[in-house]
Amino acid sequence: MVINDEYLNLTSQPPAWDISSPVLELGKRLLTCHGFHVTLFVVATDASTTQSLLQEPHPNLSVVNLPLVDISGLVDPTATIVTKIIVMMRETLPSLRSAILALKFPPTALIVDLFGTEAFAVAEELNMLKYVFDTSTAWFLAITIYVPTIDKSVEDEHVNQKQPLRIPGCKSVPFDDTLGAYLDRNDQTYVEYKRIGIEMPMADGILMNTWDDLEPATIGALRDFQMLGRVAKVPVYPIGPLARPAGSSLPRNHKAKAQGA
Repeated sequence: MVINDEYLNLTSQPPAWDISSPVLELGKRLLTCHGFHVTLFVVATDASTTQSLLQEPHPNLSVVNLPLVDISGLVDPTATIVTKIIVMMRETLPSLRSAILALKFPPTALIVDLFGTEAFAVAEELNMLKYVFDTSTAWFLAITIYVPTIDKSVEDEHVNQKQPLRIPGCKSVPFDDTLGAYLDRNDQTYVEYKRIGIEMPMADGILMNTWDDLEPATIGALRDFQMLGRVAKVPVYPIGPLARPAGSSLPRNHKAKAQGA
């Protein structure tokens, strides 16, 4: 699911939030290398956003627009961008389910990013394989799935005493590099991130926008059941690098800022 930035008011965020490029490149790879039919589910404020996603139309690439939902009564106006995205994804699940059921041919698999893991329930109901596409690094994936498994005392050492967080087979996380969501355990973002970390290993596989030679130790740890493999539980596939080709750029107000189901 691709969410347009205008609806979530992300226009002030830095370009790092633009994770639609890896998503679109993954779609192209599935089309050109494997011959799959790919459907993108889009939440957008106007039709031009949809058109911008299809600069090069392909007969096996479809875009389905999902209706906007009003989340103003569900989140605090000061909530983080991440929280807004997650709530948006959650509230759009009924529309996603209906859109999948309306497709001419039942899909084989559903690919979501870390914000869309709650869509696994839809995939299971409709007998679809389910995959997570981590558009970040293998190290970020390792942290995401490992944090929900640690004891509170270990978490306290890291958050309160500012000790490095040791991750099996990977480099430790210095306190200064800790994701802000993990520092306030009363914030909804913290609760959502821990839930995501628990749900990601429930997929049939995890796709990562990285490659073996870039992060050999971390990827090795994710595959080793003596280390993080026991947490990941499912196969991990480094399929990167996936990025927008040099010189290719969409207008700022038509960039999709967050991708999920």
